[in-house]
Amino acid sequence: MNLPPNDDPALSLDPKNGTRGPFSLLDDDAYAEWRDQKLKNAPVQAGDLMVEIKDPSHLTDTEIKAVRARIDHAGMCIYKGPALEGVEPSKDLVRALGHHFGLERLDQNPYADEDAITPLHVAAGEEAIEAGRKLYIPYTDRAINWHTDGYYNTNDRRICAMTLHCVRQAGGAGGENQVFDPEMAYLMMRERDPDMVAAFCKNGAMTIPGNDVDDHVQRGDVTGPVFSLNPGSGTLYMRYTARLRNIVWADDDATARAVAFMREILGGPHTFSHRLEAGEGLLCNNVLHTRTAFTDADEQAGQRLMLRARYLDRIRTLA
Repeated sequence: MNLPPNDDPALSLDPKNGTRGPFSLLDDDAYAEWRDQKLKNAPVQAGDLMVEIKDPSHLTDTEIKAVRARIDHAGMCIYKGPALEGVEPSKDLVRALGHHFGLERLDQNPYADEDAITPLHVAAGEEAIEAGRKLYIPYTDRAINWHTDGYYNTNDRRICAMTLHCVRQAGGAGGENQVFDPEMAYLMMRERDPDMVAAFCKNGAMTIPGNDVDDHVQRGDVTGPVFSLNPGSGTLYMRYTARLRNIVWADDDATARAVAFMREILGGPHTFSHRLEAGEGLLCNNVLHTRTAFTDADEQAGQRLMLRARYLDRIRTLA
């Protein structure tokens, strides 16, 4: 099945289309105003992203405001709720948490459960073979490289927001997440060299080849920009992966410099690290993120278990 490219002109930031606004290379005044506010409100440490929540399924108005403020400033919030035993109550919690922020349209991907929420744990044996999960790093204990979720999706299935909720953390070492705000990546790149931004705004910037090794996933080549706009809101959308194989970048100098620049900044300043513990989670507008390798506990102690909900909606912020 061949899917169409991500070429909706209404979402394009390619300068040739004449787009205006803070993310347009043709609108320096709007960009400068946005940049100054972004830097003024930027978090300094991971603790600045955190909000204590007593009951994630029933947030108070004060808690909702605190979460929205962090997402408004950095695209993400780390919430710290009570640890709950059992998978099903936690799934209800994740779904209810999303409702507070206008997240209704869950992405039904091939490895999610019927309710479109994906349990992430080390898959082994017949379960892994039957589900096809043995092919994918999120279902292993290996490190996951920098990416935004759904970078292989087309525009009609943009992952605009996600929740990653910790039911159980690994019994051994590792399993730490790093996060990076895509808006900050855009800002830093534009300050360094606007030509790199222009390259990343072109529709042919990044191609993810079709899937031809997994019977559970039918996907053709997907070509599109790295930076584009979200429909309606005019906010920034980023699709990106730091993978080195099975990816085709546009063959020009500006794109090569932009790819190298991303590898330079990810892990540096404005990167935040946190090891989610039971009851904690990441709620975000699909920020750049990664995960370190980890050592799981034995089966009796329980495996590391995260619940991932991916949404076609974007979190409504204070603005």
